[in-house]
Amino acid sequence: MDNQITPAAGSFDESASVEVSADRMEAYITFIAAMDGGRELTQDNIVELLDKEGIIPDMELLAAIARNKRYERKMPVARGRAPTPGTDGYLQFHFDRSNLKPKPKIMEDGSVNFKQLDMFRLCNRGDVLVTTVLPRDGVAGVDVFGKAVMPDKTKEAAPIPMGSGTVMSEDGLHLIADESGQLLILEGKINISPQLEIAGNVDNSTGNVTFNGQVVVRGNVTSGFTVKAKGSIEIDGVCEAATIISEKGSIVLGMGAQGGDKAILEAAQDVTAKFIEGCTVTVGGNIMADSILKSKIKCEGTVTLAGKNGLLVGGALVAGQKLVARTIGSPMGTTTEVEVGGNTQDLKRHSELVEEFNTLRQEFDKCDKAVATLNAAKQRDMLDESKKAMLIKMINMKMVYRNKMTKMQDEIDALARQLAVNVGTVSASNVIRPGVKVTIGSAQLLVREDIPNCKLRNNGEKISIGPNV
Repeated sequence: MDNQITPAAGSFDESASVEVSADRMEAYITFIAAMDGGRELTQDNIVELLDKEGIIPDMELLAAIARNKRYERKMPVARGRAPTPGTDGYLQFHFDRSNLKPKPKIMEDGSVNFKQLDMFRLCNRGDVLVTTVLPRDGVAGVDVFGKAVMPDKTKEAAPIPMGSGTVMSEDGLHLIADESGQLLILEGKINISPQLEIAGNVDNSTGNVTFNGQVVVRGNVTSGFTVKAKGSIEIDGVCEAATIISEKGSIVLGMGAQGGDKAILEAAQDVTAKFIEGCTVTVGGNIMADSILKSKIKCEGTVTLAGKNGLLVGGALVAGQKLVARTIGSPMGTTTEVEVGGNTQDLKRHSELVEEFNTLRQEFDKCDKAVATLNAAKQRDMLDESKKAMLIKMINMKMVYRNKMTKMQDEIDALARQLAVNVGTVSASNVIRPGVKVTIGSAQLLVREDIPNCKLRNNGEKISIGPNV
C-alpha cells in the first residue's frame, strides 16, 4: 500500500508513503524531505494521510515521529493488538502414569528400605482419578485498521478413558473410583480391581504388599516380608517367617506356614492352612489345618485339625469354642497347652480383672492396717494433728478401694458366669498324649498318660473325660 503527497509546483514538498505488514498488525511511514522551500507535513497532515488508508494511528508514536522525523527510513506509526490465545482442554490425571521401575524408599535417616517399593498403584472408593479441564477461549485482538483479529480456536479435551470399577461425576468432568483396589490401565482405559494378584513370590522383586482389597499370591511369601490387606489373602505357596494380616477377611495358605517362630498371621475371619508351624496366629473366626506345631494360637471360634495328621503338638492354643483334632501332644511328652471355652476377649478381661483386684486388695489391706494402728494410738490419746489428718486420709482411701473392689468383683462374677455357660470341649479321635495341659473354663487337667479317643469337657467341678462320640 502506498500513498504519496504531491509537492507544490516549483518546489518539492515533504512527502510520505505508508506500508502495512502482511499480518496487518503494524503500519510504517517513510518520509522524503522537502526541497527548495517545499512544505513540511504536519501531524494533522500525517493523520489525514493515515485516515485515507483507514489506518488507526498510535498517537504516541505519531507525535514522536512528527517531532523527530527521520527521512527515507521506515518508522512504525500504528500497531495492532495481538489476540490473547486460549488454552486447549486436557485431561488432568491425579495419579502417576509413569512406567518407571519401582524404586526403594529412602528413609528420613538416609537409609534405604528395599522392602518398600510402592510398585502397586492403589486407590480408595471416592478418589478422583481424572479431571477434564475445559478449554478456555482466547480474547480477540485488533489490527491497524481496527478490525477484530480472532484467536485460534481451542480444542476440547479427549474423552475420559473410563473402565470398570469407576464412575463419572454428575457434571461429567471427573472420573471417580467406585471401589477400593488396584488401579490398572488396560487397553487404554482406567480400571479399578478389588483384587491384587501377584504372579510369583513376595520378595525383593515386589517389596512388602499393602492393599485395600483382596490379595492373591501365586508363589511364596518369603522371610521378612509383609502382606497386609483389607480383604482376604490367598497364598498358593508357603508362608515363611513373614507377616500376613487380613484386616477384614480370611487367610488361606495353600502350602502352609513354616514360620521359624517369627511368622505372624492375623485374620478378622478364618485361617485355613495345610500346616502351621512356628507361628503366632490371631483369628477372629475359625482355624482349619492338617497340623499345628509349636505355635501360639488365639482363636475366637473353633480350631479343627483334620486330614491325614490332625495333629497339635507344642506351643499354646486358646480357642473360644472348641478344639477338634486326631492327636494332641507327642510321644516325647512335648509341653502343649490348650485352653477352650468362652470368648477369648472375655477370658483375657477376666484374667486382667482378677489381677487388678488382687493388687487393689493388697493396697486395701495396707490402708486397713494403717487405720487400725492409728485408731489404737488415738485410743491412747497419742495422735498429733498430722497423725489425725493421716487417719482421715487412710479412712477415705479404704472407702475408695472398697467401692472399686465391689464394682470389680461384680464384673468378675458376671464374666465367670458367662464363661461357665460357654465352656467348650476338647476332642481327640486318636489320642491325647502326656505333657498336654488342658484348661476348660476354670478347671484344668494335666495329662500324665495316653487318653485314647476322648472328649474333654467341664462338668462344673472338674474336667471330665468321655468317649469321642
